[in-house]
Amino acid sequence: MTNPTRICIIGGGIIGASIAFHLSEAGCSNITIVERTNIACGASGRAGGFLAKNWRTGAEGKFSESSFLAHNELAERLKNEFSTDVLYRRLTTYNLSVDEITDKTKKSNDSTSLPKWITANVHQQEILGNEDTTAQVHPGLLTNALVKIVENRGGRVVIGKANGFLFETITTHTEKDEHHQTSPIRAVKLLIEDQDPIEADIFILTMGPWTYQAAPWFRDAMVFKENISHQLDAISGVKAHSIVFKGNQPTEPYAFFLAYQSNDGKVLDPEIYPRSNGDIYVCGFAEQQSQNLVDSGNSVPIDEKSCDHLRQIAVQISSTLKDANVEIKQACYLPQSNDGNPLIGRLYGLNNVYIATGHSCWGILNSLATGAQLTQLILKGEMSPFLKQCDPARFFRRTTTQK
Repeated sequence: MTNPTRICIIGGGIIGASIAFHLSEAGCSNITIVERTNIACGASGRAGGFLAKNWRTGAEGKFSESSFLAHNELAERLKNEFSTDVLYRRLTTYNLSVDEITDKTKKSNDSTSLPKWITANVHQQEILGNEDTTAQVHPGLLTNALVKIVENRGGRVVIGKANGFLFETITTHTEKDEHHQTSPIRAVKLLIEDQDPIEADIFILTMGPWTYQAAPWFRDAMVFKENISHQLDAISGVKAHSIVFKGNQPTEPYAFFLAYQSNDGKVLDPEIYPRSNGDIYVCGFAEQQSQNLVDSGNSVPIDEKSCDHLRQIAVQISSTLKDANVEIKQACYLPQSNDGNPLIGRLYGLNNVYIATGHSCWGILNSLATGAQLTQLILKGEMSPFLKQCDPARFFRRTTTQK
């Protein structure tokens, strides 16, 4: 049965795509995704797509496990029902300790359990996960696949820059409300630069690290007695670099987390993910949290030295990459909250605006559980233990004093 509720999702990354998909699964067809540039233009199109079943504990661990299992089920369904391959597969995952090459570095490697194309002198190795507990997916392919399904079910994508809401106060007439000016307050229209506004019953902010840029939409609105913008100000971005060796490379199902001891004494932690299509993805060198982000995920500046260093490390790990071309050099921002937990839920102080962001490096992994559980909250009012932990209200601050 089709749900007549009009839903507007602001942000076209994996979180927004997953929420839209799960809402469409629940019968919602009137879904609009508003994206500034293009679908999966940020980390959702530039991340490694590593998935781990049991690397977290408590409520977050159960949340991540459910999402991990959902990725397997969804990948099979996408292949069987929609003829779409998102390069999902299970992996064996290693931690490798490697020293930067010097003239005195031994070239021998007794790590017979590693694939032959690992040619570095690995002086310590540890299995972090097997094919029951770790996997990978191509996040850009997955995000676009979910959005396409939503469109085929009646949803739409609007490319444009959102720059605010129109709000209304629902006037009440009770003895406790003498002035008829209390909440609930609801958003009624999303304003888009140089386009007609979008009317909806429910709005969901999935703007990733750019979520803080929506804080003025609420801070500057006279209708609010309380300052709810702090819930959005709690988000910032962490910049990281990655490179991709394209085609005809080793494709065995492994992932490698490195403890790389450089000659200057620093220990670096890059990651290497071969993909089943012959690409090898290498990432690392995260920077400090910042709210000074460029406007588009497509225009994040890269540091050539960081990319060259990633290539140097990859070639040391696998000498077969020495003559391979790096066809992609890129950087992206990972959304990070002030306390390390995502913000998933209804914005405190508003009747119909929700938020889902701040997943850090686990956004691809936890995207499916986020979509499923936020759908349950929106449509049925059900809140899982982890969503209680992620309630945006924890960052709410009152700006009025009770007398």
